[in-house]
Amino acid sequence: MLISELSQKTGVSKDTIRFYEKAGLDLNSKRRENNYRHYDSEAVARLEFIKQGKALGFTLSEIKKVIHEWDTLSPGDKVGITQNKLGEVDEKIRQLQEFRCYLVEKLERLGSTG
Repeated sequence: MLISELSQKTGVSKDTIRFYEKAGLDLNSKRRENNYRHYDSEAVARLEFIKQGKALGFTLSEIKKVIHEWDTLSPGDKVGITQNKLGEVDEKIRQLQEFRCYLVEKLERLGSTG
């Protein structure tokens, strides 16, 4: 399939797909004689994996590392990587909740002086 078809199937823009490829995220594309890239079902799976990784808070460089190593990792390692990232996400949520409380208190103080 061409990049436009891949974009439609995954909901990832063509520009983002190109960006991912330039960033070294291998989508298993092959160049045809007309110099167009051709993508197979593996590219769809990879993009879905990238989308899920980003949704879990993984950086592109973390995703790239996992893509290159994923097939060689044990199930336990895969779980460990995901648990570590979830721990980081939980910490960010805690920090955001703390900051939210600060802002609510600030807003309440501002409301009481007006």
